[in-house]
Amino acid sequence: MDTRMEAMLQGGPFKKLLEEQIAELRQKYDMKKAELEILYFLSKCGSHNTSKDIHYQLMMNKGHISQAVDSLCKRHYIIATTDQQDRRYIHYQLSDSAQQIVEEMAKKRLEMDQRIVEGISEEDLEIFRTVSEKIRKNIEKMI
Repeated sequence: MDTRMEAMLQGGPFKKLLEEQIAELRQKYDMKKAELEILYFLSKCGSHNTSKDIHYQLMMNKGHISQAVDSLCKRHYIIATTDQQDRRYIHYQLSDSAQQIVEEMAKKRLEMDQRIVEGISEEDLEIFRTVSEKIRKNIEKMI
C-alpha cells in the first residue's frame, strides 16, 4: 500500500491536529481527550450509544472508555441507563450540562474540517468520500 494512504488511514497528523484544536477545551473543562471525544461521539451517535459502540467507532481502549464514562457520569455530563432487553448493556446519553461543551467541540470540529478541505472542489470531496467508504467496507470484511 502507498505510504501516503497508510498515513492517512492511521490518522497520525489528523489526531495531532485534533489534539491541538481541543487543548483549550480540555483545559477549560478539566477533561481528558477521551472524555471530550466520547461526549462528541454521543452527540452524533443516536441509539448506538453503548461502550461497545464507542469502542467500535472510536477504536478506543476499553479501559479508557470505562474510566472516561465513569468520570463523565460522576460529573453529571452523561446519564447511564441499563438496556431494557439485555441488562448487560448500558446506554449513555448526554445530560443538559454537557450541551455547552458539545457545542464548543462541534464548533472547533467544524472550523477544523472547513480548513482541512480548503481549496478542494465538491466533486473531489465526493470522490474522496466514495473511495473512503469502499476502503472502510473492505477493511470491515477483512476484520
